[in-house]
Amino acid sequence: MPATPSEAEIRQALLERRSKLARRVTRIETDVRHQDAPLDPDAEEQVVQLENDPVLGALDESGRRELGEIDAALRRLDEGSYGACVRCGKPIDAARLRVLPAASHCAKCAA
Repeated sequence: MPATPSEAEIRQALLERRSKLARRVTRIETDVRHQDAPLDPDAEEQVVQLENDPVLGALDESGRRELGEIDAALRRLDEGSYGACVRCGKPIDAARLRVLPAASHCAKCAA
């Protein structure tokens, strides 16, 4: 079984994921607002161009939610409470934290 990651490794993984997500959310926002490619004046063409907006909106929401989870995990690291379930206070299994470094609940409370 791999060793439990250090706080520095956890922080680095969270910051890298945060950076990737922030770039993705920015790209999605640009796409949804059609800033790089304005809508075609033809109404039929606009329908095609707007077809992906609901999917992009869902991806944007998901990305923003994960950014919030990462920010909360970074705060818990700063406060010294990282790795403890925010509901029951018990330690979150190291394997769970390796897979989901922003996890705020133990597996039992997350279910």
